[in-house]
Amino acid sequence: MTEPSLRSEESRARIEAAVAAAEARTSAEIRVAVTSAPLVTHSYHAALWAALAALAAPWPFLLLKLSPAWLLAGQAGLFVLLCLVFALPPLARRLVPRREARLAAGQLARTVFLSHGLHQTSGRTGLLILVAPGERLVEVVADEGIHARLGADAWRRICAAVSERAGQGELTLGIEAAVVLAGDLLSGPFPRAADDRNEINDRVVLL
Repeated sequence: MTEPSLRSEESRARIEAAVAAAEARTSAEIRVAVTSAPLVTHSYHAALWAALAALAAPWPFLLLKLSPAWLLAGQAGLFVLLCLVFALPPLARRLVPRREARLAAGQLARTVFLSHGLHQTSGRTGLLILVAPGERLVEVVADEGIHARLGADAWRRICAAVSERAGQGELTLGIEAAVVLAGDLLSGPFPRAADDRNEINDRVVLL
C-alpha cells in the first residue's frame, strides 16, 4: 500500500481524528506539526564537502604531470559543480550532521509550541509532536505541567512510536500511534474533566 501524503486530506483527517479521540480521555492539549522544509537551510555543509572533494581531486592527476594552472582550473570547476549538486535539497539534507539537524528540529519545535499558544493552556498541559520526514526526526515539546509528571522517557516513547512505523513506510500510522500513546500516557495523571473544553484546535500544522 502506498503511504498517502501527509498533506492529503485523508492523512490529515486520520491524524486529527486520533487527536480528538486522545483528547476525549485527557485534559491535555495535543498538537501535531509536520514540516516538509529542510531544517537546516544554509549552504555551509554543501560548500564544505565540495571544497574537501576539490582539494582531494587533483592528487591522481599529478601523475599526468598537468601544469599547476590546469590543476587549479580543474579544482575551481569541480568545486563550483559540486556546490551546485550538493545544494540540491535531497542531497543537502544528507550532508547535514545529525547533531545539527536535531538541534534545528528542537528549535523549530519550541518555536511552533510557543507560536501556537500551547504554553498558554489553563493547566499548562500543552503537548506538541513535530515530525520532520525529510530528516527522519521527531521532536516532542511538553509544557511544565505534564513534563513534571511524565518526564523525558514518555516523550522518547512517543518519538519511537512514530519512527517505528515510519521506518516501515507508514508515517501516517506512526503519527496516529504516537497520538494514541500520548493519550494513554496523559489520561492517567490528567483525566478529562466534565467541564473540559478544547483550548487548542485539532488541526495538523503544516510547515
